[in-house]
Amino acid sequence: MPYCSNRHIRWIVPVLGFILPVPLSGQPDLRGWDGIIRSMQHAHWVEELETLEPGCIRTETEPRLDPLRFKSRSQWAEQLIAQLEALPLAEHHADRALRCLLADGMLNFRLLCASSDRYRPAVAQAFQKAGLPEEWALLPLALTGWDNAYYGPGRRAGAWAMDYASAQVHGLTIRRGWDARHLPEEMTPAAIAHAQSATDHFLDNALLQVIAFVRGHHAAVRFDPLQLDAELLEWCHLLRVLFQAERNFDRDDMHSLWLLREHQTSTLKCADQADVAFFSTLHEDPNVTAALKSENPWFTTDSFRFSTPRPDLRIPPTAAHAFPDGTLPCDHRPPPASPSAVVLHEVAPGEFLGIIARDYGVRIDDIIRHNGLDGDLIRVGQMLAIPGGTPPRPTQAERSPSPAPSQDIAPWTWHTVSEGESYWSIARQYEHAGMEDLMRMNDIPAEALRPGMKLRIPPP
Repeated sequence: MPYCSNRHIRWIVPVLGFILPVPLSGQPDLRGWDGIIRSMQHAHWVEELETLEPGCIRTETEPRLDPLRFKSRSQWAEQLIAQLEALPLAEHHADRALRCLLADGMLNFRLLCASSDRYRPAVAQAFQKAGLPEEWALLPLALTGWDNAYYGPGRRAGAWAMDYASAQVHGLTIRRGWDARHLPEEMTPAAIAHAQSATDHFLDNALLQVIAFVRGHHAAVRFDPLQLDAELLEWCHLLRVLFQAERNFDRDDMHSLWLLREHQTSTLKCADQADVAFFSTLHEDPNVTAALKSENPWFTTDSFRFSTPRPDLRIPPTAAHAFPDGTLPCDHRPPPASPSAVVLHEVAPGEFLGIIARDYGVRIDDIIRHNGLDGDLIRVGQMLAIPGGTPPRPTQAERSPSPAPSQDIAPWTWHTVSEGESYWSIARQYEHAGMEDLMRMNDIPAEALRPGMKLRIPPP
């Protein structure tokens, strides 16, 4: 990993810090977080966004600082940053966190921005509507990279890495085969309620509120900045770095691409009235199966039952070709005695079962059961047998170039929304595009336009 000098640190992130009284059980340290983000480069949605706009993620990025693009912060965020800046070893840990963001042409930064732009605009707006600072929506970036499929140590799951007990308190359903912590529309209200509870207990102290959210009320009460272990401090300064770097993000830069992808994502039901369906019987291509599991992480075992929150299966563009008749083959079960191929995996530093399971396209419970593990804790160098696992997809360097955009998609150009612009003022800049054309092509409500968003402009 290339070295990042102190000069780089000063221009993107002034010093910050974060604290918890006991080890952050169930949360990744800096190395674990780096593994979570880097594994995203093989996700099916990266291929799909690259197809829509080649180079939008894989093109290397140079760090830059532009004060004119800085966004104002809430008083809550300013207080949190000031409290974090007062912690020990701030510059040392900021340097390490920044090297993670800047390495390999800012690969982690690009993946993080792309992943978070899928849900962050709506979630930030929901927090603001609830009377809470919108910067709360930055927390999933430091916890999971905004990965709704996340499952980590300590039975934490979802983009907010919420623990089991808190999920129960906030009414989220967790049972075998189903986990609402992976469901965005249910997790957002739970996260808001969790943040409101932390705020009510620790008024006028942003840092303790965040600690209570992540680690619980008792951890915030016992908070002592002098009792922090190195791994926890690393994670805390990662959060600090992301808070600082957010000021220089191209906010919602890829939100338009996610909306376009949403139109290409279909939902299918079973061809019959089968009570239970199985991922492993839907298609013979393991890449299709992995894409389906990743797009539907709330179904937590190979078998799944449709429910009121999810009455069908989401089919990402990558897997659409596998179901030409528009229905799912749900009328049979996998052979009960058929042995699964086993792949051996040696645990690397920073890995945990959630990352390994996702990389191989299997469920965590399958790895635990097959290896006779007592829980989800593993150690570096441990050999794990992955039942039915598909070896991870090739690295970016081994890949062929991204496919060119499909010819049946109309070409367009991009317009980045500036402060004060509206559909009407943007349409006036393009003689061939009327206001109605822009609104129809982008599907973003006029009142939702924000600086930094990208709008598609139809060709002349």
